[in-house]
Amino acid sequence: MDAGLDLVLTVIPPPADWPATKIERKAFEVASIARVLPLKALNLPEVINEQTRGKRVVPFREKVDNAEFGLLIRQYAPGLTLILNKVVPLLSPADLHAWLERHQFSYDHLVLVGGESSKMQYPGPSPLEAASLAKPFMRHLYGITIFHRQNEAERLLRKTLAGMQGFFSQIVYHLDHAWPVVERYLQLCTREGIHPARIYISLAPVSRPRDVAFLEWLGVLLDPETRAWLTEDPRDVEKRSLDRVEQLAEAIAQSGFPVGINVEHVMYNNLQVASYAVHRILQRIS
Repeated sequence: MDAGLDLVLTVIPPPADWPATKIERKAFEVASIARVLPLKALNLPEVINEQTRGKRVVPFREKVDNAEFGLLIRQYAPGLTLILNKVVPLLSPADLHAWLERHQFSYDHLVLVGGESSKMQYPGPSPLEAASLAKPFMRHLYGITIFHRQNEAERLLRKTLAGMQGFFSQIVYHLDHAWPVVERYLQLCTREGIHPARIYISLAPVSRPRDVAFLEWLGVLLDPETRAWLTEDPRDVEKRSLDRVEQLAEAIAQSGFPVGINVEHVMYNNLQVASYAVHRILQRIS
């Protein structure tokens, strides 16, 4: 693997209504995958029941708390770096402070995630505001980037100045919006005389047409041509998505930009597919 390219795997915590033994088996499976693959880290999102995207393609199921699931994974992979995610606007500043105090000795990597809509009012701080609260408790802070958002490079600069040391992008199936943002961000960092944070570009293989529909519900941009190509034959969705992920990863590795790759599985049944995608990426770019 290119020494300058970091690989992260994002793993969704299992449903909270699973039996305890099944949750523990899932933690063991995830730890086993992480031991086989040379990952920079595992990323553990906080999954909330989003209300503003319209009718869900897949029914929501409450998930195991990501911090608790991470501790289960650590039982089987003690040295593994785990990146915790927290949707910070959902907590008041006092509650966020208490949450940070509670987890500061178990975790030191944290992604500060914003609310699902800028049109909604929340009790807590924005990720930018939360950075100052989190700094005393977490050594490594990260944010989220959405490449097609207006003035995204300037947003990244402000978050970097606030102390965020890396960013995870929304899932992409093309890089048209990514490179202008990355290039502009690097220029802004040079102008400010600061070291740029690493941007992890998120990729996600899928297995079924319904997975593609769920990606779109999540806000992933899929042009009509790409969507039609992916779903032309339901039996080929997995193969075609793996091919696309592999191609994108190669382009990222060859870009010359200080970026990393984050592979997500999105649906429970796609964890092995995502892990295999990481393997294929390593084979292609090593």
